[in-house]
Amino acid sequence: MAYSQKVYGSDIGIDSSYVLSLFWDSYQTVNDGENIMAPVYGMVHTDSDMGYLAIIESGAEAATIEAYPNGAYTNYNWISAKFMKHTVYTQPTSKSGGSVSRVTDKIPYDIQIRYNFVGKGEADYTGLAKSYRQYLLKEGGLEATDHGFKIRLDFLGTERENWLFFKRAVTMTTVEQIQTIYKELEEVGVTDILSFYKGWQKGGVYSLPVADYKADSKIGGTKALTELIEETKDTNIDFYLYTDGLRANPDTGNTTFHVVKKIDKRLYQEETYKEVYETMKFLTPTRSKTLLNQLTKEMQQKGIQKLALNGVGNTLFTWTYNGKSHMRSDTLQEYDSMFSELKQNTDLILDEPFAPYWKYIDGITDMPVSDSDYIFTDESIPFLSIALKGVMPMYADYTNFEADKQKFFLKLVETGIYPSFYLTWEDPSELINTNSNFLYTSKYSTYKKEIQEYYDELKSLNDKIAGATIEDHKKKGNLVVVTYSNGTKVYVNYGEQQVEEDGERIPALSYKVGDTK
Repeated sequence: MAYSQKVYGSDIGIDSSYVLSLFWDSYQTVNDGENIMAPVYGMVHTDSDMGYLAIIESGAEAATIEAYPNGAYTNYNWISAKFMKHTVYTQPTSKSGGSVSRVTDKIPYDIQIRYNFVGKGEADYTGLAKSYRQYLLKEGGLEATDHGFKIRLDFLGTERENWLFFKRAVTMTTVEQIQTIYKELEEVGVTDILSFYKGWQKGGVYSLPVADYKADSKIGGTKALTELIEETKDTNIDFYLYTDGLRANPDTGNTTFHVVKKIDKRLYQEETYKEVYETMKFLTPTRSKTLLNQLTKEMQQKGIQKLALNGVGNTLFTWTYNGKSHMRSDTLQEYDSMFSELKQNTDLILDEPFAPYWKYIDGITDMPVSDSDYIFTDESIPFLSIALKGVMPMYADYTNFEADKQKFFLKLVETGIYPSFYLTWEDPSELINTNSNFLYTSKYSTYKKEIQEYYDELKSLNDKIAGATIEDHKKKGNLVVVTYSNGTKVYVNYGEQQVEEDGERIPALSYKVGDTK
């Protein structure tokens, strides 16, 4: 039994497709493992107080990280990066199912790995994470931008459902309703907010791609949306328009040209397993860049500078267009150039972005707070949150969908990741016949009290560690002790019994903030 995963996730241009096992033919019951967001791996030998962190500086997009625990392959723990200079793929030769195996041309890229060695009390996972933080700040172009706590409140504007011979709008949260929500939350002291507005565009949330700043009339129209954004500029609310820069919907626009074909020259189509819009296509990186530059130019003309993007920040693929093959390294370079240009006049936030893009963004959303739960792992280690806390704001997956909210809340306390909620004004039952039918609990009135509680408690905690980095992270049974660079200690007790540490008593399934002694 071993671990083997591609850095930056799978490659839709080469990897074989597979059929999901769905509940009622619609609902996915098994989640994929988390993508490798950062090209790093490492190992420590605690008895001899030595270890190393390996950072793949060149060739990461073609690398696979492989690890074998002792007994699985050899008598030793073993971890390394594997690089592919050629890739085997299946080329169909007939419509009846015939095919042959082919090998790509040599993939041109350099391989470079930096090894940072640790010792003298730093030979543990915290020491490796701190080493990576130092590398990002000195070599990775990253600057510290995490200056204060915000709660993330995202809104769904409008969707579409099938109705007779056309598609009918399902409006969930209008501009006016968002204004009401902000006013009510301000009255109870919730003022520091980050918001993404999804489904603001004409045609609804899955009307993709978005190349023009035109708001759907069902949410109030372009003028009302512009006025809302202008109002938030005088508050502590960061209001971002959200779109998917990667996908194109063949039912809402022309997708004949500028879409991705796989290495075998077949058109790539992503199955949604939904009834309204059944498939999506992927735009070529060049086309994504053109359309997003067009969108941001129109936004800037209205004084709008905040954009949140999905797809382009967390997907790399091999593709062909006009008979020419493009490797993942080409895709990475195209997206890097695109983000560099967008950053000149736009504040960017990306969903689960890969490490090369971190220097262009103002925050990371959907940051995992736990691991992929592989059966051969002993402990879940918050490596990235240790490395990035105090450097870049991180926002968790939506709290709405967490089954064990008490444990999830403690994870937010432990990692320093900020909470997120996905909200609608209307009851989410209205979405049952849309592609957003996964959103089964989101009504603002249901979550108003919980939002206030999360805000009050986590803001109070984060005010004590604002701008500080994690310098130590220790697990002692069910207790986790996190020490920050300003001397603050946070004790998190996941057990069902009260524990005592450093003279502090931490109740069961709770936490406590103390100081170093």
